[in-house]
Parts: sequence; structure tokens; C-alpha cells
Amino acid sequence: MANPVVSKILLGFEMRELRENSSVSREAMAEVLDCDLSKISRIENDKGSLTSLEVKALAELFDLPAKKAERLKALAKDSRHRASYRVADWAQKFTGIEQASSEIRSYENELVPGLFQTEDYTRAITRAADPTRPARDVDRLVAGRAERQAVLTQEAPPRIVSVINEAVVRRVVGGSTVMGDQLTRLREIAELPTVELHVLPFIAGAHAAMGSSFVLLQLPDPYDVRIVYLESLTSADYLDQEEQVDACSLTFERLLGAALSTAQTVGLIDQVMREL
Repeated sequence: MANPVVSKILLGFEMRELRENSSVSREAMAEVLDCDLSKISRIENDKGSLTSLEVKALAELFDLPAKKAERLKALAKDSRHRASYRVADWAQKFTGIEQASSEIRSYENELVPGLFQTEDYTRAITRAADPTRPARDVDRLVAGRAERQAVLTQEAPPRIVSVINEAVVRRVVGGSTVMGDQLTRLREIAELPTVELHVLPFIAGAHAAMGSSFVLLQLPDPYDVRIVYLESLTSADYLDQEEQVDACSLTFERLLGAALSTAQTVGLIDQVMREL
């Protein structure tokens, strides 16, 4: 099934690569497409798409071989579809990338990662964030998060390496029963062959990502596309510049070096469960 979010990202990637590896300017592209420069910029930054006729015009401009022109046409067609993940509008892009990634590395300072949450845990944090949210909206978001988790057991699941602050397992979210079920779920997650779960213990002291959480996403070959996802209360940022991604990758490696092993992590979870 086509992933419109990822198709839009890859379309922008292809457009930038074509332009940067040729003598064709943005102005020449805009002239051929009979549009202003802002449209070219939007497409290259995965915020726009192309019609079949526009792809044909660009294929002629860049003198593309038939196979590459067809790939560009397919990406443009898929990118014109609307993503329909049951998440907030500003999180649609992240969900699309997450579902298509071959590797996901994340550090969470406060919350159990979305892919690992039980429905009751998700419901508790959703209500805590906005007690006035209508019940139907809460149900929709809980169901959407549960749907995302199918990626963990699909035929070719992504490799996931997750570091979580010790506060994540110690904060009693939703009461002892809800948190007990969530900790049990984390133990099960830690047993999956494609998942590494590590707790960053309090005794590690100051660390490389104080006060921050982030997700590093890697799209599969043939595209070497890496994206860093940063989320706030009502919006999100996506970093894809090489130096930005490299800096976050280095930070993650430092966190991983300070974290407990998977076996030690399971031991700590067992201890916290006994203390509930």
C-alpha cells in the first residue's frame, strides 16, 4: 500500500537531487512548470506534489531515462493522496514515516514510547494532557495509537532501539493497575527480537539529552533518508540536514552508552513492578 507521507518526502528528495546534480536551476524548473519559485521550494521540502503533466515536463527538462521518469510519476501520484492515520493533524507526517522506517531509535524523557503503550496508558496520558477533550476524540487517538503498533509484528518490522529515562518506568500513570499492565507490556516488548529496550538510570546523573526527547528515523534502501523528529505539546519539527541528524545520532550513542543493558532494564522493571 502506498504511503502518501513517505512518497511526498521521497518526491522532494528526488527533486532536490535532480536539481543539485545538474545545471538546471529552480528558475528553469519554475518556467517549465509555469509556476512561481515557492512551489519548487514546497515540493523539495515535502510540502507539495506534481501532476502527471508536470512530471512529464520535468522528465523532458532533465532528460530522464524512462525508468526514473516512471518512478517520479508514481511518487507524485502517491503523494497526492491524503494520509488518514487516526492521530492529530500535526502528527500525520511522523506516523507515516514511522510506519515506513527500517530503523527507529528514540529517547523518551517522560513517556513510554507510543509504539509500546497499552491502551489504558494512552488513555490516561491523553486525558491528563487535556481533561476537556471529548470522549470520542480520546477513543479515536487511543485506537490510532493501537493501530500504529501493528508495525512491531508485521512481516518485516523495523529495528527499534529505545532508551527511556528511569522516570518513565517509575511515574505511576493511571494508577497502579494501569501502570502494572504497562510495565508488563514493556517486559514483553523487550523480548521481541527486533527491539532493544534500555533504561537510562537516575544514577547516570547528567546526560547528553537533559530535558529533551527525540526520535531518529531511517527510511529503507534505496533512499538514504534520515529524519529527526522533535515533538512539543501542539506541534512537531523535522530535521533532515546531515549535520543535524549526525549530532542527534551522536547524542543517542552517548545515551545508549550510559543506559542499562536490556537484561538490566528488565530487572529494573521487575523491581518497580514489585514496588507498585
